[in-house]
Amino acid sequence: MDADIAQLARCIGEVDRFARDHWGRRSLHRSSGAAFTDLLSIDEIEHLLLATARRPTFRLVRDGVTLPAERSTAAVRVGGARLDDVADLARIAGAVDDGATLVLQGLQRTSLTLAAFCRSLERATSHPVQANAYLTPAGASGLAEHADDHDVLVLQVLGAKTWKVDDLGAVETAAGDVLYIPAGAPHSAEAQGSPSLHLTVGLLRVTHAQVLRRVLDGLAAPLDLGRPLPLGYARPEQADALVAAIRATVVEVASALDGYTAVRSGEVAEAEALRAHTRRHPLPLGQLRSVLELDDLNASSVVHRRPDHPARIEAELAPGGRVVIELVDRRVTVPAAMRPAVQQLLDQPQVTIADLAGLDEGSRLVLVRRLIREGLLVVGPAPATC
Repeated sequence: MDADIAQLARCIGEVDRFARDHWGRRSLHRSSGAAFTDLLSIDEIEHLLLATARRPTFRLVRDGVTLPAERSTAAVRVGGARLDDVADLARIAGAVDDGATLVLQGLQRTSLTLAAFCRSLERATSHPVQANAYLTPAGASGLAEHADDHDVLVLQVLGAKTWKVDDLGAVETAAGDVLYIPAGAPHSAEAQGSPSLHLTVGLLRVTHAQVLRRVLDGLAAPLDLGRPLPLGYARPEQADALVAAIRATVVEVASALDGYTAVRSGEVAEAEALRAHTRRHPLPLGQLRSVLELDDLNASSVVHRRPDHPARIEAELAPGGRVVIELVDRRVTVPAAMRPAVQQLLDQPQVTIADLAGLDEGSRLVLVRRLIREGLLVVGPAPATC
């Protein structure tokens, strides 16, 4: 089991069983057997708020109502500019003491730990992932009953919470418990006799309908599916015209897709897989340090590929016989003689520059410096978790 699948299994248990019995269909409540305190803590929440957090990365909610911004913010000056929406930890603490729930939003962007966690789940599920946190004082409730337009994994970090979920009824989550709620399932929550902290990990499902929409939009002769239904289509005298219009559209779509053989479906599948790999830009951790150390590189220097940076060598050469390296947001070309060394850098967890195949020392340094500047490589040995 690779590290990403293991991270997913930590949340949902046996992955194949979850995929068969629950994914996109019905809720699940289980104990993970371990706490999630490695992902978030009260101390880290304070650190995030003190590190010039600004709305809308946080908000306060009480009894289903979002409190005014002035209950949680203060005006400060930074670099000569006045900022009116900066987190005021003292005010936030006072509001929480008064029964408000603190909501931290978009933690996949503000917490390095949760950014890595969400990216790991994205690689395991192939669906986009986001993370919010909810810190609720004892006996309080935050959001009113609602249904999300995406699937949710609730990870109980501290305390306990009572949930009402459409197809589960009343469920209490203790620290280390996980609750899976599919998109569209109504649910609400209330803290118990102690403060509660839970993470809501959103799985922004990629659907068959979205893929079909992209297929239709990409047809050589695009279909005009945005045209309106007949004027007065709901009137009794227009019943036959409405049936005819809908039938004509269905026939038009079926005809356009008639040539979609297994080969073309395979091309669509390949495009969707590539979209999943390149959806979110990699975290550029280590790039600044590596750029500053470029002049110190030598034959004995060790470099490693950033583990979350998808890259591949294209089969077709660029003009002039140059090799094309496809990155998330651009294509990089290098001389054909560098192909074996590039493949080595993509395949191996870490490489000593002197060991790069088929190049002299000067060319090795040129290649490595180029790929460091492009954000693909980092100076130093690969972390143990890679």
